[in-house]
Amino acid sequence: MKIAIIGSNSADSFEFNLNEAFGHMGHESRIFDIYDGKSFNLRRVGNYARILNKIGRTYSDGYDRKVFGTIFQRVENFHPELVLCVYRFTHPSFVANCKSLGCKVIQVNPDALTTFEFQQVFASDYDAWFTKDPYIVRFMKDNMHLNVFQYNEAFNCRLHAKPDVPKLEFEKQFDIDVMTYGTLYPYRARMLKAVADAGIRLKIYGVTPHRFYDHSLDGFFQHKYLTGKEKAETLYGAKIVFNQMHYAEIESVNNRFFEANGSGAFQLCDYRPILHDLLPIDPEKVSFHNIDEGIDKIKYYLRHPEERAEIAQKVYEHFMGRYTYDHLCGYILSKI
Repeated sequence: MKIAIIGSNSADSFEFNLNEAFGHMGHESRIFDIYDGKSFNLRRVGNYARILNKIGRTYSDGYDRKVFGTIFQRVENFHPELVLCVYRFTHPSFVANCKSLGCKVIQVNPDALTTFEFQQVFASDYDAWFTKDPYIVRFMKDNMHLNVFQYNEAFNCRLHAKPDVPKLEFEKQFDIDVMTYGTLYPYRARMLKAVADAGIRLKIYGVTPHRFYDHSLDGFFQHKYLTGKEKAETLYGAKIVFNQMHYAEIESVNNRFFEANGSGAFQLCDYRPILHDLLPIDPEKVSFHNIDEGIDKIKYYLRHPEERAEIAQKVYEHFMGRYTYDHLCGYILSKI
């Protein structure tokens, strides 16, 4: 099947991993990124153009149509059988144009409800919608009668392969007690400050925010953005991966949850009821209801390495059999 993926072509993005998995399964897929256009190439002039593009799309429907009109020309030349839109701001006219080609057009949303912008997702006539939050699934199905399916996110078992070394032995190479990675939103910064103030050795990977940044965390930042093999090795080599869910993950979990477990890491995360469906063990063992409980469990598992390694291996085997991108791509195709 020829599959056009509309979204980010950045390394290790959700779209990047979908594309890799579809290719591994024997499909011909390609990512169409608004920053990679030939006649409307925003990437050439860097981040300044990204800001202008964001402003243009926000305040000008005509500009927005032009951006996605250019992408449609490229997609049309590709002759896809399926168009999979990940951008939540995809213009409804693009969806209509793609459907006029006779192919199916679907929307797969990997983020929380705060990403719906002007609700283009609801204004577009997709053949099917896929979203990870049971709350949003119910809202879309019960209130708008949309053809929506719940899905679970995934990890790339080839790009993020678990090292073939016993975990406790591998941990000695990294000397990381607790680590986290990703965008350091203010709520995450406050939680991590509490962890650091409790005397726990902490390492933070990712990019420092441009505003509202607590510089008391400077000493914990590694100034490194993790991707691919290095990400998997660092996750596996850390004694504990500390994962704080965004507050807009109402009934869902983030992609970090799947990446860490799929890399064989030991992870502690915010409690969500859905953990009972996702994990092969009692979620109370590897989750926390508040930051104080999280700190207590960090201290407990730092003192119990064998128990930590046993849990990590059991969760890893469970995820390998259920939550790779190959599983996700197969699930999406089965529903359409």
